[in-house]
Amino acid sequence: MSTKFRNILIGLTLMVLVFCLLSVYTCSGSSCFGMTSPTAAPFKNDFDAYLQGKLLKHSFSQSSLDRSRHVNLEADDVLVYLHIQKTGGATFGRHLVHNLDVQPPCECEPGVKKCECFTRNNRVWLFSRHSTGWMCGVHADWTELHDCVDEWFQENDVKSRKNRRYHYITFLRDPLPRFLSEWQHVRRGATWKAARLHCNGHEATLEEVPFCYTGEDWTDVTFEEFISCKHNLAFNRMTRMLANLTKVNCYDWSSLEPAFVNSTLLASAKENLLEFAFFGIVEEQRKTQFLFERTFGLRFIENFEQRENTHVSRIDITGEMQQRVIHANGLDVQLYQYAKDMFLQRVRAMEKKLNYTVEEYFESIRDGAVEEEEEETVDEGRMFEDPLDDEAEEAGGEFSPPRRSGPVRSSRRGESPNLRPMRTLQRRQHVEGREGS
Repeated sequence: MSTKFRNILIGLTLMVLVFCLLSVYTCSGSSCFGMTSPTAAPFKNDFDAYLQGKLLKHSFSQSSLDRSRHVNLEADDVLVYLHIQKTGGATFGRHLVHNLDVQPPCECEPGVKKCECFTRNNRVWLFSRHSTGWMCGVHADWTELHDCVDEWFQENDVKSRKNRRYHYITFLRDPLPRFLSEWQHVRRGATWKAARLHCNGHEATLEEVPFCYTGEDWTDVTFEEFISCKHNLAFNRMTRMLANLTKVNCYDWSSLEPAFVNSTLLASAKENLLEFAFFGIVEEQRKTQFLFERTFGLRFIENFEQRENTHVSRIDITGEMQQRVIHANGLDVQLYQYAKDMFLQRVRAMEKKLNYTVEEYFESIRDGAVEEEEEETVDEGRMFEDPLDDEAEEAGGEFSPPRRSGPVRSSRRGESPNLRPMRTLQRRQHVEGREGS
């Protein structure tokens, strides 16, 4: 064999070896040479996917994706709104009382935060801040609502209504802007000090949940101060408020391992969210309205708007600050990724079921379809749907419903006996703080 031919052969061999080595380091189990691995994933978990701006696909049952239900408000159905801070909840709450196309409409007086939302049979059909008020506490969480709602209705609703079906609804938001928005809201003087944090028959003590400040509020708090307080309830707020806190001994975690508390809270929040009749995503207003209206068979009078100009969008946030917020809210990041994937899968399942897209629904189908549904259900009382969301805290829409005829029960109903303020003396001294939305 000639020296020249041998050198060529050696060169080709080296090229093949180099190509194989490069393939090992660049493929990493994903698509190579036209082949794919069925178990391969571009990211390891929801948190990793969030950092890359992606969604990890989850497996949901058909019953979890198809949540269609027609709610008869004249019968036993009640909407219960779990309002999580800084998820656009105040705007969504106003949509429910001002913008939802129901008969009779809610009665809202100018300058009054609460409206009277009754059916023709004088039944309460909406339990929320803007209808009944904070009857289970300021921004009551899943644990507080499930311990309070039914008892409140038994004491304050019409006695002819023996059985009720509660349909829980809520909104979620990307954890990064949500946390930053709460920081900005607290900077302006909000405290939510009147929150009860009620669980297992008692309220959290100051030893369990100390305040992060010593004065009347935390006005002008810096980012460093806000994120450095380890007792700050802004951390992983969505997960905590959607979880069953009795599974982690409420707010006393002194005897529990942090890993157990975190995994239990996240698993519980996911489980409870699956059972919600509806939840929306702040960053997906159009799809939220579509899913709400097609899920419940009702509609809003005015369409939702996607707002990009928010308080958070106007502040200067460094990359380091963003990373600190993301890692401090790891549970919320995982919950949000799980929820958003479920939400988008529900939208796609609804489009497939109806045989038209979200865009087609708003462009040519929505108004005509609703008119036909109204004709079909006019004798059955009003069916219902759910809310939307927006981050802005504007004063509310211009919709002014006509006053209803007949006797009207006061919407300023009483609280359940076991949920009247039971704050410890220390905590009660701080209750004069402002309530934010």
